[in-house]
Amino acid sequence: MSYKDTLELFDELVAMGTPEHQARAQAKQLGAVTDFLVTMKNEVNNKLDKIDRDLIWMRVIGGAMTLAFLSSWFK
Repeated sequence: MSYKDTLELFDELVAMGTPEHQARAQAKQLGAVTDFLVTMKNEVNNKLDKIDRDLIWMRVIGGAMTLAFLSSWFK
């Protein structure tokens, strides 16, 4: 994904003859979409980190259960 700065987009639109108010609205929308994508990426990363931490505990619990099963089986 190529990133285009909103000010750069505004300048390009104005240079191509787009009215200033319309260019400002389009650049503002691009900024809002970019902010939304960054926010969503951060939220997904946070949730994946939490899942990773939870999976570590699940592995520890599974290992303890396996060890308990094997130790009671070989008594």
